Amino acid sequence: MKTDALFYKLFRLSPKSLFRLVGMRLDGAYTFESITLKTTEKRFDGFMKRTDGEGPNVFVEIQGYNDNTIYWRGFREVCVWYEENDSDRPFVLVVLFIDEKHDPDNRMLTPRPPSRLVCKNLADCLKKMGKRAGALTVLKPLGLSDIKKNREKLPELVPQWEEEIRSLELSDHETRELTELLIYAVVQRFQKLTVKEVEKMMQLTPIDQTVVGQELIQMGEERGMEKGELIGNIQMAQRFLKRRLTPKKKLLQKSTDELRAMLRKLESALSV
Repeated sequence: MKTDALFYKLFRLSPKSLFRLVGMRLDGAYTFESITLKTTEKRFDGFMKRTDGEGPNVFVEIQGYNDNTIYWRGFREVCVWYEENDSDRPFVLVVLFIDEKHDPDNRMLTPRPPSRLVCKNLADCLKKMGKRAGALTVLKPLGLSDIKKNREKLPELVPQWEEEIRSLELSDHETRELTELLIYAVVQRFQKLTVKEVEKMMQLTPIDQTVVGQELIQMGEERGMEKGELIGNIQMAQRFLKRRLTPKKKLLQKSTDELRAMLRKLESALSV
């Protein structure tokens, strides 16, 4: 499962959690979805639109790798969305970095109020919340920096996180979904762990037998198909440019977002 799939599932279940995480105050009810821009076939990690009145459109990018063009790309895709849609609402572009080292810190555009750009580092956001993170508790494993040190603390930390989720006044269905997302967040951060090991800490139903688990597995399979297509396009572009082909084994080790960024650069070279 990719990290962006985890955020998608969490914010779809609890849209307001995004606002809490990045410290935004927006009134009304919002829905969270992923959208594809028709003109460029580019996909936003998340899009939130108010459903019960007037309010800004919120565009979300979850950034887990180095990309010096993330801010330019984000604004470009916001512009394309407004070009394709008849909307005069202001916008908020949220860029959430999984690790602060991925922030290129090269913001040169400032939206005109009331539109705005919100840039946050996940670890800092979670630290401010402490034990009152609510549904965002499922993201706490991603905020841990010292993998080796915290790996030893997991048998203590995982039950604590589980208890934080169970203490929320949620339906059984919502509690189960958040608990399952917590497992995946732990495995995503501590990749040498297996799902079975985390389940043992929590004494839960095997994740692949749950609805959320099946959905995440399916999302992972779809991402795998997309990854294969991206690799094929990258190698084709390299052939046209008469460049040395990047070995498929090396490309498979990259994330889908990294492959997209690599393909964009090749496409730019082809268009010159």
